[in-house]
Amino acid sequence: MTVRRVPAFAFTMIAIVGLGVQAEAKAPCQELVRLRNAASEAWKQAMRVPPAERCGALYHASLAAQATLNYANNNHESCNVSVPLLNQVEGYHREAVQARDNACAGRPLRAYPADIIQR
Repeated sequence: MTVRRVPAFAFTMIAIVGLGVQAEAKAPCQELVRLRNAASEAWKQAMRVPPAERCGALYHASLAAQATLNYANNNHESCNVSVPLLNQVEGYHREAVQARDNACAGRPLRAYPADIIQR
């Protein structure tokens, strides 16, 4: 059996999917839930594709994260989106863009921790 390590930013996405209970309660905010779910699915798909196709898939995932962030920012009052949730959505978007940029440049999705780099 092979054990695969799950990247830390995947946990961020899972946290975003799990949050936003307030947004699900209001009808106008169903769009936020839909966008959040679409961004989550785009991220999952990007992690399943071969490395050669990951740049395009992560580009799509970063656009989905941007759409979620834009909607959350534009409708935070009407949807009662909390500041911590907005910060998490923004952080996820930043991580998605960083992963996209790294994949498209042929680098690992995330930088190696300092304790792994040997000098």
